[in-house]
Amino acid sequence: MANSRQLSSFFYRRLARWITCEVQLLGEHRLALNSKFQVNSLQDVFCHPFYWQLYGWLPAAPAFVVDLGAHCGHFSMLADICFRTQFGHCEPQYLLIEPNPKLVRAIEANLQRSGLCRRHELLRGLVGGKRTGSDQLWVCSRNFLSASLQQSAGTYAVDADYLDLDAIIQDRKIDLLKIDIEGAEYEFVENYPELLKSTNFAMLEIHERPQYRLQSIYEAMEQAGLRLRSAPLKHGVAFLAMFERG
Repeated sequence: MANSRQLSSFFYRRLARWITCEVQLLGEHRLALNSKFQVNSLQDVFCHPFYWQLYGWLPAAPAFVVDLGAHCGHFSMLADICFRTQFGHCEPQYLLIEPNPKLVRAIEANLQRSGLCRRHELLRGLVGGKRTGSDQLWVCSRNFLSASLQQSAGTYAVDADYLDLDAIIQDRKIDLLKIDIEGAEYEFVENYPELLKSTNFAMLEIHERPQYRLQSIYEAMEQAGLRLRSAPLKHGVAFLAMFERG
């Protein structure tokens, strides 16, 4: 039975470009799964209980949400659904940042098709490792969701500039911050202590890296006034952690 399910999933991911599955979110927001990358992204976000904790977590409707490593835009879309369901009509401002140009196009198409995150700004660029300059992002040719600053077999290079978030966000308070930047979260918490101090809630995907301690992330968040909400969840090669001000 397991092999049958895996085979069905394999065939659908390969045929999704020509046989598109479309679902209705809240009865009116369309989401099309038209590539294997969209399927994988949806599984990682919409099908994981970690992210559904958004519903009921924030005590009031957020004004500003920042999505770092936006991939296909599914996190921001799920957040928008949770906020609309919990708070009724609300229109947060979303800032989505993604360095992979192919995924940037997918994000824009998803947001336009669904009608979610109506007030959004989408920027292409890198965050975390540096505040300025540029670098090469190495993207897996078989899975656009897998990318790193380190070259590995089966990857190709994409040039991308670093974005200075302090200059972009300025003095705005961040109600919800999501960080999924493929291992650069360690440099991010070192480079943006003031930004973290102006953040109320955060969801992080934390990767294990030999030269860093996982505890260093928790310590940096604590110094910014953000406490770990519950024990981090192991998810593949990473940990999922939630932080809140308090």
